[in-house]
Amino acid sequence: MHDPTAGKSSESRLEQLGYQQQLARRLKVWEVVGLAMADVSPTMAVLFLSAGVFLVGGTFAIGANLILSVVVLLIAFCLAELAAMYPLAGGMYSLVRRVLPAPFAWVTTFNYLIQGIVIPASIALGMVGFLKDLFPGLTAPAPVVAVILLAVAVGIALTKVEVGAWATAVMVVVEVIVLGVITAAALSHPRQSLADVTLQPTMISDGQLAAVGVAVMLATLAPAFNVINGYDAALGFAEELKGGERAIARAVVISAILACVLIVVPLTAAVIAAPDLREFFSAPAPVVYSVEQSLGTSARVIVDMGAVIALFNAMLSLLMYFGRVAYTTGRDRIWPRQVNDSLSRLNRFRSPAAGVVLLAVPAAVLVFTSALDFLIIFAGAVIAAVYLCIGLAALWSRISQRGEPRPYRMPLWPLPPIVVIAFTGLALVMQEARYLLAEAALIVIALACWLGSRHWSRTTAPVPSAAPLGIDTPHT
Repeated sequence: MHDPTAGKSSESRLEQLGYQQQLARRLKVWEVVGLAMADVSPTMAVLFLSAGVFLVGGTFAIGANLILSVVVLLIAFCLAELAAMYPLAGGMYSLVRRVLPAPFAWVTTFNYLIQGIVIPASIALGMVGFLKDLFPGLTAPAPVVAVILLAVAVGIALTKVEVGAWATAVMVVVEVIVLGVITAAALSHPRQSLADVTLQPTMISDGQLAAVGVAVMLATLAPAFNVINGYDAALGFAEELKGGERAIARAVVISAILACVLIVVPLTAAVIAAPDLREFFSAPAPVVYSVEQSLGTSARVIVDMGAVIALFNAMLSLLMYFGRVAYTTGRDRIWPRQVNDSLSRLNRFRSPAAGVVLLAVPAAVLVFTSALDFLIIFAGAVIAAVYLCIGLAALWSRISQRGEPRPYRMPLWPLPPIVVIAFTGLALVMQEARYLLAEAALIVIALACWLGSRHWSRTTAPVPSAAPLGIDTPHT
């Protein structure tokens, strides 16, 4: 039976922050967690994103991801406290905007939204190879198939939010089953000692196995940062979640814990199952190599099916999530008037259609370009930059906003924000020079738009649902 008081506390907080309830509160915590897990895409993280970590750090990939799991939990604590204070659909953009000075908010916005364009484009293109492997008769050009897949995801993202939530939840269950099969198959054929591969990590050096040094361990942290990611997607559905401010805090912490478990366990099992570590490290997809060694040629079908489901699930969740972020930026009136008017409208399903389309159109263009590989790797730098801002926001909030209500208070204060700032700063420093230059260029563009906003904000009339915050002073 529907509870008319459900979400009342959250709606009241939304009004206190200067917004009207426009998005419909239809989601429960488990549905939001399902949407976040679709964004995490543990199957893709285990099967393919982990390859770069194994290439750099050998079996220290296990240790790196264990370290990262601790950092992820600390990031989740920071997100949970800030999101309970500001349960807004803008996700990390809204959190930074409410706490840090406007330049930080603009840098976060650009680093944030570019993920909503680059990652769906790469996912759509990546799905094509697995589909063609499953269906050899599929001969259409890869970019064309990718755009069709992107269009299907957009169609679902434009409907009622619970349709997307149920679709992603079903696919997450399938992903977990696939990961379970992979883990069981790996553990049924153990070839390596868990203690040895974890405590005495090795890597390929000049064609031979060699011990992993401290310098390599540090270098491994940056690519590992891209593996356990996406749990923050829970934040984007804060205004559609029932249960009050603490519900969004629970959702993001649960999502982070599940992401760590569903990625680290099968990844570790795959290393233990590797019959030859040199061949394992040399394989294009090391975990797939271990699965094939355990299951034989039948593993190809399992891997292909798991990859297709995981990729489409992630693409759908990303479009829904970042579409709501774009909607929130328009509602906050940070752009010129025409852009704000378009982004802040909802369609008849109360979905932020303009925000979804704003991301999907450039993503469709990107699948036809040759710069996609660069942008995919660059996404790691922008992820680190956004989390760095979150760490700063979580630290500064306790200092500058002592009178603000905190429905959820992070444990272990002040350790979480300090570790997050240090770790993300290290991850950024460890990026290659070309990606750091690209990040610097993105920051320059963001700051130029901030300066431009000082002009166009004077000619932009406020709307009833907009937060009463100045462009230059996002916090009071």
